[in-house]
Amino acid sequence: MVNNMLYNYKYVIVLILVLTAPILMGADIKTKDIKPTSPVKIQADEMRYYGSERKSTFHGNVVAVSDNYTLTSDDVVVFLNKDMDVSKIQCTGNVNFKSDDIVSISKKADLDHNKKVAVITGNVKVWQGENYLEGEKVFIYYEEERIVVDKGTDKRVTIIFKPENNEDKK
Repeated sequence: MVNNMLYNYKYVIVLILVLTAPILMGADIKTKDIKPTSPVKIQADEMRYYGSERKSTFHGNVVAVSDNYTLTSDDVVVFLNKDMDVSKIQCTGNVNFKSDDIVSISKKADLDHNKKVAVITGNVKVWQGENYLEGEKVFIYYEEERIVVDKGTDKRVTIIFKPENNEDKK
């Protein structure tokens, strides 16, 4: 009974994370497309574009706002492919993400649009309502609908999950 209950909770936690993880980086859940689906407004203290490298850098108090999320970071680098579409995004320093129901903080976040993988590192903390996840490094594999959380060297992975109250459904 206890093992079955623990399995069910683990399954629900993984399901929640898989369904909400794409939102962490502004993805479209239905298509598993991790490219933004609406215009993104980016503000920073400084912006530079390097044409030969197809790269834009944003430095200082970077704020990116879309219709469904806000991302802040000290620095953001956006890499473009030959078609001038976004291929990679790297955020470093005080990375904060907020959407309707998810908040995350970390030191770094890398998103590879081509591989459809996000890697969030550095004392990662994610809240969704009363649920909570903490680890040193979080890997999100969008096409596989898989998440891996690494503990780091001096602490363990922490997940706090609040089950639904069955009383409310009666």
